Amino acid sequence: MEYKYDIIRSPRKSISITISNRNQITVRCPWGMSENKIKEYLNSKSEWINKVINKNALRLAVNDDIMEKRCVYFNGVKLPLILSDKNVITPEAVYVKKYEDIGNLYKKHCSDEFFNAVDVLSKLTRLTPNSIGIRKYRGRWGCCDSKNNLVFNYILFMLPPKVQRYVIIHELCHILCHNHSPAFWKLVSDFEPNYKRLKKQLADFGFLIDLY
Repeated sequence: MEYKYDIIRSPRKSISITISNRNQITVRCPWGMSENKIKEYLNSKSEWINKVINKNALRLAVNDDIMEKRCVYFNGVKLPLILSDKNVITPEAVYVKKYEDIGNLYKKHCSDEFFNAVDVLSKLTRLTPNSIGIRKYRGRWGCCDSKNNLVFNYILFMLPPKVQRYVIIHELCHILCHNHSPAFWKLVSDFEPNYKRLKKQLADFGFLIDLY
């Protein structure tokens, strides 16, 4: 099967494939690898590639109203997204003067409640961040740096509260384990036994990071 893909060459010794939430295929390979070798590798992984592509296509089809910005998620619920003369979130719809206002609107509307949730979970886990911030991230939901400053992606406010809670716990656990070792995941499971299911739900919303 023929695939459309981008190639990133580097001094690496192996070849790998990544598929974005919007089905953009990227091949990373050594400098000297030929196109034929790349195609052979893609064909050898065709079953997995097709599975991921089909799963992504189904998810995107279900969210075509989100992709076309006719609707927007808020706390896991789809609401109409309406261009108007105001920036406000109501139980019935999200109103913005322009699409670029979504980020600031969500941060203004949701930050205080989210910070309170972080504080509650920090006390529950006894893991205390140095600071907490909200910003727009590309490719990640949150970050815990070496000084234990936590920063979260405002896109989280679009997700169901249980998924938001998982991300908060995930980043808090990085205060103790700055990696994704078995010890880290054991710590996460201590505070969120259903983290594997929630992690999958989080992945299903990954396309939103590229959309806004």
